Amino acid sequence: MFMMSKVLGTAALKNDDSVLCKDDYVVDENSGEIILHKIGAGLKKIYLEPSARCNLQCITCMRQQWPNVPDGEMDMKLFEQLLSQLKSFPHLEKVHLGGFGEPLAHSRALEIIAKLSAAGYKVTFNTNGTLLTAEVAEELIRLGVYAVYFSIDGLNKEMFSKIRVNGELDDVIGNMMNLRRLKQEKKTNYPKIGLEFVMMRSNIDQLPLLPRLAKEVGAPTVLVTNLLAYSGDMYKEVLYETPGRDREMGAGTLAPPDWASLPEDFRFPEPAVWPAIEKDFVLWGSLRLPRMYWGSSRKCSFVENDAAVIRYDGAVAPCYGLMYSYPYYLDNRRKDVSEHILGNINESSLYDIWNNPEYLRFRYRVKNYRFPSCMDCSTAKSCDYTEQNEDCWGNSPSCADCLWSQGIVRCP
Repeated sequence: MFMMSKVLGTAALKNDDSVLCKDDYVVDENSGEIILHKIGAGLKKIYLEPSARCNLQCITCMRQQWPNVPDGEMDMKLFEQLLSQLKSFPHLEKVHLGGFGEPLAHSRALEIIAKLSAAGYKVTFNTNGTLLTAEVAEELIRLGVYAVYFSIDGLNKEMFSKIRVNGELDDVIGNMMNLRRLKQEKKTNYPKIGLEFVMMRSNIDQLPLLPRLAKEVGAPTVLVTNLLAYSGDMYKEVLYETPGRDREMGAGTLAPPDWASLPEDFRFPEPAVWPAIEKDFVLWGSLRLPRMYWGSSRKCSFVENDAAVIRYDGAVAPCYGLMYSYPYYLDNRRKDVSEHILGNINESSLYDIWNNPEYLRFRYRVKNYRFPSCMDCSTAKSCDYTEQNEDCWGNSPSCADCLWSQGIVRCP
């Protein structure tokens, strides 16, 4: 106890859940273990949802399963309030615009991007590409946007239209080519172009076309992710393996089931690399595949990267997975996720929310991954806990079977 008192200064440990120390720690005692949660400005990345609206109706989107689809956008007064609060975090470098709406659908999207860039943040965002016209592309270049990730799940018109309802493949590719052309004309490397591809059984034959498209549009990165299935019908499209299934390719494979039996025309070259030529150098592009099997190694990129998610209405969540309430299907069973909101910047400062004892404890549990592995449990299919995001260890919310932590579902 003497050594502990030196660490804590004059603060005393109490038998209640926690006490705020003079030295800016929240202290917990758990089975004789003393845990110090440091209060500070360690936030390094923000995932900001400017808009919950979208101009497409993609079959892969959880918006199709929401009983009440949010249809709002971040009020500019609220955004200005957030922008002011971000100054409290000296290590904050990156702001990624995304969430479950189309960032460019915000009525003042370019103004938001301009203000973030002017404040010195590295701005990146996801887009379905339909609204990124030549005029918008010129502005993105002028504003110094770091990277734009185009979501494209079909590389022929039929598949694209089937998945990205209300979208046109030619328009999206044309917008990508315009952005590249304007970059070349203005002799700049930014914004970098990235591609995102949600891999399913119905579009797996499109994979070999990705490196070719990436080379044409000058994209050094192609991020392939698995499908997070929001309905029983969409679960039939899932490719990743779950415990108990035979692995024809062996444990640890990064190829989906039956991959070896696919015709050669359906497979991409190995290694899948290509040149992405910039104005004065060449980037060697690569295809990044997701993990295709369930395993014990778990890590949350949101928590590990000291990131937070802010919804269009100001609500703060720890990750995309807990940003909203929604159903999804895992191992052919329905799971109902409840949102985990740790505060709202309308009511508290982001600094206070980030250092809320509840948020500090949550990050500690996730970094140490103090959750059971529900998918490996013999009672998983009959356990009530697996129907929601809680577990038998008393965690609520629980990250026990989070697909993001497995690397099966991924984001930029």
